[in-house]
Amino acid sequence: MKSLRLLFVLLVLPLVAAPSSFAWGSKGHTMINHLAAESLPSTVPDFLRTPAAIDEIAYLGPEPDRWRSRAEPELAAEQAPDHFIDLELADLIGTLPRGRYEYIADLYAYGLTHPKLASEMQPDRVGFQPYITEEVWQRLKSAMRDYRQLSAANQDTRPVEAAIIFYAGWLGHYVGDGSQPLHTTVQYNGWTGPNPNNYTTDHTIHARFETDFVNAAINESDVQAQMSPLQPINDEWTDYLAYLRHTNSLVEKVYQLDQQHGFEGTGTPESRQFTAERIAAGASMLRDMIVAAWVKSAEPVPQWHDEHAAAPAASGNSAGPTPDAAPETASGPIVVETDPALGAVYEVGHGVIAPKLLRAPDPDNESDAVGTEVVSLIVGPDGLPHDVKVTQSLGIRADEDTLRAVKKYRFKPAMYEDKPVPVRMSIDLFFRP
Repeated sequence: MKSLRLLFVLLVLPLVAAPSSFAWGSKGHTMINHLAAESLPSTVPDFLRTPAAIDEIAYLGPEPDRWRSRAEPELAAEQAPDHFIDLELADLIGTLPRGRYEYIADLYAYGLTHPKLASEMQPDRVGFQPYITEEVWQRLKSAMRDYRQLSAANQDTRPVEAAIIFYAGWLGHYVGDGSQPLHTTVQYNGWTGPNPNNYTTDHTIHARFETDFVNAAINESDVQAQMSPLQPINDEWTDYLAYLRHTNSLVEKVYQLDQQHGFEGTGTPESRQFTAERIAAGASMLRDMIVAAWVKSAEPVPQWHDEHAAAPAASGNSAGPTPDAAPETASGPIVVETDPALGAVYEVGHGVIAPKLLRAPDPDNESDAVGTEVVSLIVGPDGLPHDVKVTQSLGIRADEDTLRAVKKYRFKPAMYEDKPVPVRMSIDLFFRP
């Protein structure tokens, strides 16, 4: 008798991230920060527009790449994934949550229900680019708020001025990374997978484009001419993601220019124009985000009770929040159905932490089936499987074996706001000979 083996995935963060290229190199990052700082309007504090501040912000452009030395291996490993995001993988989880740890939970939850992709969905492989950008931007905004308060009280602002300059320079590195198309894609350094256009698979395109070509062919005056006028930032997260997605739309253009030998030597007029436009996009976005941090630093800080008054109210039902308490929005938990016994059933993500599989007995494969069956089930707040059904079948006998086994599974239930809640999920089960 043959048996069914469920493949388990160990969900741990490896120490070293996959991509290791440095977007734009030192020259490109320095240009981005310098041009952004030089073009700051008179509406920001005067100290940010002094020659000394502009020089310091420019110097800090490559700073996070200096942290990627083999002399500091733990630091290099910890912050390497901050420089990129593979949007093709990140988008598999749906709407990207604003919080880093919700995002991590969503990636792992996807890997749990799609074991064949689990290794690719590890957070360090997918990347954190918009998350570090948002976090550093919030540091900048916080320091600017402190500057306003100290100024109003006629107190010494020099220490916070130094902090603001540092945060502005640090932010510039990640905003610059976000304008480099190869920092937004799985195709970051040589085309992988189906390749009908015969793009290069050589693992040198990344450095050849962003460092060698920029060093040989791009000057600050070329980039400055391509900068856009100051644009207001409405919601920094939404606007920055739109910026990243536009960058991602240009991935194939990089490969096409490479096919045309555009990044060899001083390249072609088209490759020089494209590269200057990309570096200018980073400088323009950095300037806009610094100005937005200053503008938004004047906004009142929400009070603790105000934040919680807006949060979904907990239900007295042991099944967790009701549909009314957790509306179906991108910023809160998503209700996918209502079960007569369990109440509102949620989708993993958006604050709902995935259940953990604790026990999975191997059913007998009486049918000698070979292949994959997909099972949909609700994991209840009791950790038991409910409404188990086969959604991809290998035949009636295999279905019976599968259903008997899955009904014996036991889980640590999904959690939302520290309460167990029911979630709908799917599991792939592999029948082997």
